[in-house]
Amino acid sequence: MPSRFHALAFDYDGTLTHRDTLSPEVRAGLVRARGAGFKLLLVTGRILAELREVLPDVDDLFDAIVAENGAVLANEDGVRLLAPPVDAELARALAARDVPLRSGRVLLACDARHAPTVLEEVGRLGLDEQLIRNRGALMVLPSGVSKGTGLLDALGDLRVSARSTVAVGDAENDLPLLEAAELGVAVADGVDSLKQRADLVLERPNGEGVLELLDGPVLSGRERVVPQRRRLTLGATREGNPVTLPAAESRLLITGPSGSGKSYLTGLLVEQLVALRYGVLVLDREGDHVGLASRRGVVLAGGPSGPPPPSEVVTLLCHRFGSVVLDLSLLDDEQRVGYERELLPLVCDLEERCGSPHWIVLDEAHVTFEDSPAACAIAGGGGRVFATYRPNELSDAVRAGLDAAVLLPGDGPGAEDVGEVITSLCGDLPEAGAEVTRLAHGQGLLLPLAGQGDPVVFDHGHRCSPHVRHWHKYTEAQLPEGLRFRFGVDGERGVAGNIREFHRVLRTLDERALREHAARSDFSRWVREALQERDLATSVAIVEADLRVRGDDAERVRAELLATIERHYLAGLPQLVPP
Repeated sequence: MPSRFHALAFDYDGTLTHRDTLSPEVRAGLVRARGAGFKLLLVTGRILAELREVLPDVDDLFDAIVAENGAVLANEDGVRLLAPPVDAELARALAARDVPLRSGRVLLACDARHAPTVLEEVGRLGLDEQLIRNRGALMVLPSGVSKGTGLLDALGDLRVSARSTVAVGDAENDLPLLEAAELGVAVADGVDSLKQRADLVLERPNGEGVLELLDGPVLSGRERVVPQRRRLTLGATREGNPVTLPAAESRLLITGPSGSGKSYLTGLLVEQLVALRYGVLVLDREGDHVGLASRRGVVLAGGPSGPPPPSEVVTLLCHRFGSVVLDLSLLDDEQRVGYERELLPLVCDLEERCGSPHWIVLDEAHVTFEDSPAACAIAGGGGRVFATYRPNELSDAVRAGLDAAVLLPGDGPGAEDVGEVITSLCGDLPEAGAEVTRLAHGQGLLLPLAGQGDPVVFDHGHRCSPHVRHWHKYTEAQLPEGLRFRFGVDGERGVAGNIREFHRVLRTLDERALREHAARSDFSRWVREALQERDLATSVAIVEADLRVRGDDAERVRAELLATIERHYLAGLPQLVPP
């Protein structure tokens, strides 16, 4: 099934039917869709017993039935209530006022013209109930119950994500149904309020519209519809206007020189995707994304203990559509390539079978290998973020499929590629090239592709999770020989190949060597040039200046240097240095 959708949820009256009748053509379309692998759900305001009277084979046509506007669920496990029944005292009070009622297992139903009387009695009795209109009908339900909440319960039992679901409706009570699904669809004769908020409005009414959808290009994957309701915020313009991208299936390149903030911005987007209930796999090749494990629903794997077997990663991604940060920073190149060659085809197969993960984030994306099943799978599929300082080395298939690019400023490795990227992705856009040269640290340029908009300069948004660039790489692995810090003359006082070793030697370094290094700004220079941590280098330079300019007490300066490093590398992350 080439579609990215894996479940279809339909309202019944006025959506599947015309005057209570399910036509043979619509019935056949539903059977075809289920045979193609879609899970089918019926989400209706009808009372279950009444529904089974008018559609005796309803349990055979659908994988799950959500009845009574989200309050009752019927599936292969039987029938269960998703909310407590409406207070029986209300039914007695309305009957005493001659309001004709129908009672379900949870709801009360009547004609909408009785709404004032119902509302008056709910208030008089002090009940926490809600009144929901469905064209000319009125339903009374416990507060918080809707077709949307019922859909989420039903999808959970079917192990299908709402982010992989299409919902179709026609009336006011279908608004929560469409909102809960990834793609909300209204039939042509739906109420105006629903059509205004739908992602797609069909050209035909009721069952004819459903057939248009079932047999059309959207579900087959031939036509791409990108819902705009859920957005990812990159930041804001200087005027304070938000700069956003659709959170639904998109393909984004984040590029800029080394140290320009690619991993920070990538993490910002992952935080938002997780909050919107998208399943995300982050292939963290440099140890930049460990801090994302502080977010609810994100599992951290790999690092010092090594990555789990690829089959276990697939299991984690299957479990309630969770998100996984896979830290591969301590593997050597050969180990990492071998691991990814085995993992990625399995992940992309899972993505095709059940829609999870919804997004795959590739750190250092230029090293994805050419001409392999894994590379081909990554070029296809759903949402993707490609973060790299060498964008010209991305495959042609990846570059051709991009929806947008974010360009970041800087003068580190990769800076020379920015002009080439603009030209190759967008053609001749001299104004975009000029914008990039004017960007300051903490800014970016959003470049919509394929004529989807104009370039926009923005200031980065703020992350919630801690971020330390190359955390495991700089704390556990060894830097190349030429980038290691040498204490004293030619390392006679010690050599540090990572932050852990630097911290350890600095604690016992004699005062004379400490003063000499601070006088030459050696500590901040190493942090800036070897670790490329601009903010940390600035903090260290301030401490060095206290000793160099004011002659502050060396032991106080040592303590402040140690504390500055610990705050940067330890806050909110696994403990680095024993207390």
